[in-house]
Amino acid sequence: MKVIYFQDPRGNFGDELNRWLWPRIFDGAISGYGHHGIETMAENGREDLLFYGIGTILNDRIPEAPEKIIFGSGYGYGAAPRNLGRCNVVFVRGRKTADAIGVSADKALTDPALLLRRFFPVVPESERRYQVSFIPHHTTVGGDFWRMACRDLGIHYIDPCGFDVETVIEQISASRLLIAEAMHGAIVADMFRVPWIPVSSVSETNDFKWQDWCGTLDLSYAPVQLTPIFRNTGHSRLKNWLNRIKLMARKRELRALAGSPESALLSDERVLDAHRAAMDERVCQLQDYLRERASGRA
Repeated sequence: MKVIYFQDPRGNFGDELNRWLWPRIFDGAISGYGHHGIETMAENGREDLLFYGIGTILNDRIPEAPEKIIFGSGYGYGAAPRNLGRCNVVFVRGRKTADAIGVSADKALTDPALLLRRFFPVVPESERRYQVSFIPHHTTVGGDFWRMACRDLGIHYIDPCGFDVETVIEQISASRLLIAEAMHGAIVADMFRVPWIPVSSVSETNDFKWQDWCGTLDLSYAPVQLTPIFRNTGHSRLKNWLNRIKLMARKRELRALAGSPESALLSDERVLDAHRAAMDERVCQLQDYLRERASGRA
């Protein structure tokens, strides 16, 4: 079984959870990892069995020929999948995804990153060493403006880029409050009972995927809009100067959020526990299927 996910060359926390989590859940069943993209459709199409887990990857870049397992993925980019033939939809991220790809609402559960609770403890609040942490979206880290703002404010900065997902999980779970632009930062915070505040600094924020996930936990997504920073790829002096002014505004905004823990979100633990139990059942069912398939009985 080949695990397919979006692979950023720099590494991105949410996506790289796939490489960390699934070998620990489906030990011995994974044969490799593939990139989800138009340029790899033909290559992925030659595989026997594809697995789609964490990520907003349910679209028309899924090849039709192989057998496929959908285990919690979401829709949100591109066109919906054209053909779900030979596709075992175990569950999807939320009701909006279920509706978009044409499967029944009972297939909507929540994001499969919830399974991380099997491997990491909830840190008691008295032992959490970061009063406030911030994790940006991986596309907005350029120029280090987030890091500079957090440093000046005494907010712990969590870098979403890279491949060391354990460090990111541990930093989130050791926080008393998380300001999150990265959705999987918020997802991990919620499962480890860390109150979180959603923010956005770019117009391209994908509200659909946030609403898809939040809806499964009976939460409303209404991000705080932060001052955007120019993506100064051309190294313009004017844009650099303007960005420093924008940085001052951004610092004021982050300071206000850090001082407003009462505005943070946290799902009802009973809802979260019900989802965990349902997801554990689906894990056991898929483990049985994969064992039967490997023995030739499926």
